Amino acid sequence: MKVRVHATIANFGPGFDVFGVGIGEPYDELSFRESSEWEIRVKGHDVPADVRNTAVVAARALAEMVGENIALKMELKKGIRPRSGLGSSGASSLAGALAMARVLGVEDERLILRAAMEGERAASGSAHGDNVVPAYYGDFTIIESYEPLRVQRIPVDFEVVAVLPAVEIPTSEARRVLPPKIPLKDAIRNIALASSLVLALKENDLKAVGRLLDDRIALPYRRRLMPWYDRARKAALEAGAYGFSVSGSGPAVFAVGGDVAQIGKAVAEAFEEFGIEVDVYVTKAGRGAVWF
Repeated sequence: MKVRVHATIANFGPGFDVFGVGIGEPYDELSFRESSEWEIRVKGHDVPADVRNTAVVAARALAEMVGENIALKMELKKGIRPRSGLGSSGASSLAGALAMARVLGVEDERLILRAAMEGERAASGSAHGDNVVPAYYGDFTIIESYEPLRVQRIPVDFEVVAVLPAVEIPTSEARRVLPPKIPLKDAIRNIALASSLVLALKENDLKAVGRLLDDRIALPYRRRLMPWYDRARKAALEAGAYGFSVSGSGPAVFAVGGDVAQIGKAVAEAFEEFGIEVDVYVTKAGRGAVWF
């Protein structure tokens, strides 16, 4: 059996650690079967090919949650680059949880997502869900709470371009630069942006969505890790983007607009000015995990 889990854009503008959306490319594919012992082989991007792999961690977590002692033999085609800001560890984690769920007949979505978040804990130190949740549903998702796990969803289907530069920004470093407190005016502005963005998505007003892709909580501080950000944003807007922002904690960036292929080309050229190569993904938002 095989499952495909797509990349995600976490935060999606002002929704720091709360918003997320699934996109069509890139993606991970996991084939698996029941086995007498744990085994994982990896093709594609370099990630651990042992029990440290988040797919294995999540699969084992789900088995333990339901009191089963079972092992899987897995083959992971790792299409999402680690430390990309596109939910790489989340995709593998969810794939592992879904694999074990299929073998054991587990259908409880909350349990599957909890197990996937254990994979995220192994990768980043915290069991966060802003990647695994949208990766599962594909929709625009809002994590209302973790205890209990409550998720709000808005089905979406619009074009987006994600541009991934050949640089890395470790999540730990992106977290470290954030201040323990932010100015009240910035908190107020983010509430306004996030609330308005949800309404714009429900009304399928993509121009408004683009206008609202701002952030006053994380981006002002993370931009110091991205000396190319302002130039790339300017290029995107000049090429017709309605809005532009960072995916997750970066370095990937994304834009929505009319001709997303042209926007992606303009952003790629901006990175070239800094001597940075990029991968450009012209794709669609609203893509969740699929079996095939």
